[in-house]
Amino acid sequence: MDFNGYYDTREFSVLTINMKANFPNRFQYFSLTNYEGQSTTSDIGNLYSEHNLRYPASRKLPLDYTFQYVLRSGLDNDDIRLGFRWRLTHTPWIGTFLKKHKVFVSANPMVVQFRENASTKWMTQIEYVYNFRPFKKLLKNKLYFAGFADQNFLQEDSKTVTKWVTEHQVGYSVLKNLYVVLEYRINDFSSKVSGLGYGLEYKIVF
Repeated sequence: MDFNGYYDTREFSVLTINMKANFPNRFQYFSLTNYEGQSTTSDIGNLYSEHNLRYPASRKLPLDYTFQYVLRSGLDNDDIRLGFRWRLTHTPWIGTFLKKHKVFVSANPMVVQFRENASTKWMTQIEYVYNFRPFKKLLKNKLYFAGFADQNFLQEDSKTVTKWVTEHQVGYSVLKNLYVVLEYRINDFSSKVSGLGYGLEYKIVF
């Protein structure tokens, strides 16, 4: 688990909780939950949460079946998505290069999406994720880079439009399990598209 508290230069604050667990029989659970509030109040304005369950397609292929439940503030806007995750780091050829540089990269196309009182949608999103720790020996494993990019596909005026939600974070350990973090953010669904978040992260490893 890790807990992240940020102030965003677009004048709001975010508490993010990430959780990851590896279960028997190769199942993996991962979730992120964002609690967002305006800087002028202590009230929580928005909630966004993703819960993912993954299972490898086989022991040899770098592919995972994925189930995702998306929970949002508001009514009738939660989603269930099914897709697959391609772990590029565990793929021959390109994986050799990525492993050498201690980089993890994955791409997760969401093939189908279900929402209450809405028609079924196909290929609504591709999620890209990466993380790596450069200069591990020199910096004693204190520095990391990590991020994601959600490529969303929407139908507007009979055309397919792409909108991005991305976050790219750098963290540096100042105490055991405590990091100062800086994050560059882009959200094409927001009136203010880009912003910079900064704050603290605390990790708990079981």
